[in-house]
Order: sequence, then C-alpha cells, then structure tokens
Amino acid sequence: MSNPLLLAVSALAILASANALSAQTEPAAPTRDHVEIALTSGFDHIGAEVHSVEVDGRTSYYIDDGDREGRPVVFLGGQGTSLAAFQLTEFNRSTRLALGLRMISVERNGFGESPLDPERGYADYVQEVLGVLNHLGVDRFAIVAISGGGAYAAHLAAAEPERVLSLHAAAAVSRTLPSRDTPDCSVTLEQKAEELTKYTHHPKDWWGVPGSPVLIIPGWQAEAYADATRSFYVNGQMGDSAALAVEYLLPCSEDAVVDASRIAAPTYLYWGEEDTAVPPAQMEDWQEAIPNVVRATSYPGQGHTVQYRHWDQVLADIAGFGEHRVVCRDGETLLVPEGEVSEDELLGNCAWH
Repeated sequence: MSNPLLLAVSALAILASANALSAQTEPAAPTRDHVEIALTSGFDHIGAEVHSVEVDGRTSYYIDDGDREGRPVVFLGGQGTSLAAFQLTEFNRSTRLALGLRMISVERNGFGESPLDPERGYADYVQEVLGVLNHLGVDRFAIVAISGGGAYAAHLAAAEPERVLSLHAAAAVSRTLPSRDTPDCSVTLEQKAEELTKYTHHPKDWWGVPGSPVLIIPGWQAEAYADATRSFYVNGQMGDSAALAVEYLLPCSEDAVVDASRIAAPTYLYWGEEDTAVPPAQMEDWQEAIPNVVRATSYPGQGHTVQYRHWDQVLADIAGFGEHRVVCRDGETLLVPEGEVSEDELLGNCAWH
C-alpha cells in the first residue's frame, strides 16, 4: 500500500521542480523601454557588392564602393587574389568614407568569377579596367597597388597618364619596371601550375600570415581565407592552379616591361624593412624607374603586411593629405601636419597600440 505522506512529499517536489524550470525558461524582462531602442530601417554593411559589365565582349566583374562624388581609387590586390581582397582593408572603412574615397576593383584574369584566357596579358587587363571606369563615368582616378598588384599598376598608370591623380605602391612588386631584376623564365606553364597546386588546393596556406600584426584585427584572417576561396573556387575552378601560373609567368611576356617614363602621377611608396616576400630592394627599383616619387617610406620592424598596418596613412595620402601623418595621441587617432609629428610619435590608428 502506498504511503500517503510519501506521495504528498513527492508531489510537492515535482511541483517545485516544475516551478523552477518555468522560472528558468521565462524570458528576462527588458531592461529598457521599447521606445528608447532605435532599430535600423535598412541593412548594415557586410561587404561590397560585386557587379558585372560587358567590356569588349568579355564579362568583367568589379566592385564599386563609396560615395559616387568621392575620389575614385582603383585597387589592385596581391598575386592570385580576387577583387574581394579589397575587403581586407575595410577595418578602416570609417576612415576611408570620412576621407571621401570611392574604391573600385576589377577581377583579374582567371580569378574569382573571371574566366581564364591564357592569352590575356597586362595590356588586356588595363583595357578591362579602363572599360569598367568608362562604364562608371569615371574620368580621373588614383591607383593603389598591393604586392603582386604592382605589376599591373605600372601598366595602368602608363596607359593614360593624364587620367591618373596619384599612384600608391605598398610592398608592390617591380617586375614590370625597366629597373627590375631579370625574371626566371626557365619553367613551363605546366611546371609552374603543378608547383602552385599546393596553394590553390589549400587556400589557408595561400593567405596565412602567422606573426603579422594584422591578426589583432577581428575577422581579418578569416576574411583572407575567404578571398583565397573566392579566387580558386567560386567559379567552379576547383582549385585549378592555371590562372595563378599564368599570372606568375606574365613578367616573361614580350610586353611585360612598361615605359615608366609615361608614369607622370605623383607616386608614394610604402615598405616594411623586414619584408622577405617583396624585399626593400624592389622599392629602390620603383624609385629608379618612376619620374615623380613624392615619398618613399620604409617602416622598421614591418614585414609584407605593412600596407595593412599603415593603411590609414595610405588612405590619407590618396585623399590628398600627403603632407600629414596619421598618429595616435592621448588615445585619439588624428591627422597631423608632418612638421608637427615628433620622432617618437605613435603612428596610425590607436587600435594598433
């Protein structure tokens, strides 16, 4: 026979447990009045939109981000990158928009959504970029090139020099300048493609930057991996290394070396003294070849990601503030006339410090 007292105690325990569970699952009361909360009626920015246009019978893919009345800037990312490499600079988006810069980047041959045509060279890409700019109604523009993008930047700056406002080369290769070292053209396209498969099949190996200061930027490394994935997979390439091999061997093409005397735009150079990927000697190649180098800055202790570490300064220079420096003073990031900057000044966005 059941014990009435035991049944009563058990029932009370079950009720208490149910009440406790109910209390845990009830939503917490709001801490603010609903009228105090400003909800957005639009969408927050999560990345630049990719557009397309027909240029000379070829579909060109590009991004165009910023105020249409702002200063247009053609962005040329590093070797084997897609147009999404531009996103890796957007940790300074607020600064860029405040400076009124409109960024345009055109996908290169065989990367991202751009179909591969092994016969296309530097001149073809320049015409593709100019076609996109003409489509957008852009007359004059600045150029900023990172790493391998420097090879294309020299050709673009020389193609229609009267349209170029300024040229900015950040750890950018000199492989299309007359002052360059002679490239190694002993390997075949097939051999180069086989060698590079180890990167295209493993995008993390292509974009990994261990030890770089940029790793303190939330999400930067993940975004870099995403760019490599776009470069080598988004159009169904499935890690095909052919496009990367073609780009590697372009300096061996007949029209690789540019007539640097045609590059009339004021030119700014940015280098890391510890850069082993594109050594400082290549900055000297730019200085030797380009008629109008306004400033060549070598940053102590910086490696191949120097352009990201000092991207705020690059932006300021592009916007026309080349006689100013971005510094951190008393916890505030400021744009200061060069003559007012002390030797021990903390350079760049305060977030770096």
